[in-house]
Amino acid sequence: MEMNTHIFLLILGMSLVTAWTRSFFLILGERIKVAPWVLEAIRFAPLAAMIAILAPEIFLPASASSVAEFNLKLPNIWGGIAAIIAFYVTKKMLSTLVIGMAVFTAARFLV
Repeated sequence: MEMNTHIFLLILGMSLVTAWTRSFFLILGERIKVAPWVLEAIRFAPLAAMIAILAPEIFLPASASSVAEFNLKLPNIWGGIAAIIAFYVTKKMLSTLVIGMAVFTAARFLV
């Protein structure tokens, strides 16, 4: 088969699998009962995904290949810490972004 056909079939297959898994509870509706502990665990999935994405970006340099390259001189760390504190104090996304980016920018020039 040609490469374009392989790519098309791959995209089609991934689309079908994604649609099937995402519509699983819609198709079955009320016929399936989910255990309360599963529902409790699912509550933390978005937070876990967010931490998994952001932690390496905040705590490691762009070219890092291991955690051993952690360095307190990275502006990412200071911007991230400032953003966490700003959100804890204000509970507003706009102030969190502005303060985090301001501290990140200042740290880039000062550190």
